[in-house]
Amino acid sequence: MVSARELFATQSQPAAPEGLARSLADDFPRLRQYMGETRFAGLARAYAAKHAAEMPNLTWFSRHLPAFLAAARLHDHWPELAELAILERALAETRAGPAAPIVRLAELAALSHEQLGAMQLLIAPSVRRFAVASNVTSLWASLACGETPPLPIKLAARQQLLVWRQGPAPRFRMLGDEEAMGLDAAIDGKRFAAIGALLAGRDDPDGAARRATAYLRGWVDGELVTGLRPLPDRGGNTPGRRA
Repeated sequence: MVSARELFATQSQPAAPEGLARSLADDFPRLRQYMGETRFAGLARAYAAKHAAEMPNLTWFSRHLPAFLAAARLHDHWPELAELAILERALAETRAGPAAPIVRLAELAALSHEQLGAMQLLIAPSVRRFAVASNVTSLWASLACGETPPLPIKLAARQQLLVWRQGPAPRFRMLGDEEAMGLDAAIDGKRFAAIGALLAGRDDPDGAARRATAYLRGWVDGELVTGLRPLPDRGGNTPGRRA
């Protein structure tokens, strides 16, 4: 496990190979901007010492950096470093993800309540979901605008994040815990009726179907849903489509 002293080593120590250091800088520009050149160079040295031999292809060299930072001894004090790397990696993967069809709201309107409940929501393969413990979204937004970032803050409770692509552009936004639970269930392949049941078990059963439908409309509007697949219930029955 790398220490803060090793990670923020001085430039008197051997530098990382130029190609590897440039690859990290290209893949994590906001992290580099946030850490500054000297500390980022120390990170590149420590990371290259551990991973250079196993990653001869520069395309894949940087992919373990978020996990490397999360495992470092400084993570408890500076969680925003690993989370900034996680967010940057997720945005890059979402941008490069495969194209997929998009479900439109009119397709939902053509389904009865029973038919919609039987549907499995196919979520875009470029979607990424994770939780953070710091104000990393504010840090990233400030850095992206060329502004001085706010001081890092360790949040009282973990914040759920969604990264996805709408049109050609990757985006991210914060999710409430309930919507995050519903979206994770959709990603896991649950029928829409099962997602509603999960929400009902969490809070206000009478309003669960309405809330689930509102979340679904938001996911469809945001181009997260690429298909609707009817799944039979436990008895093997699938409601037919309305004529």
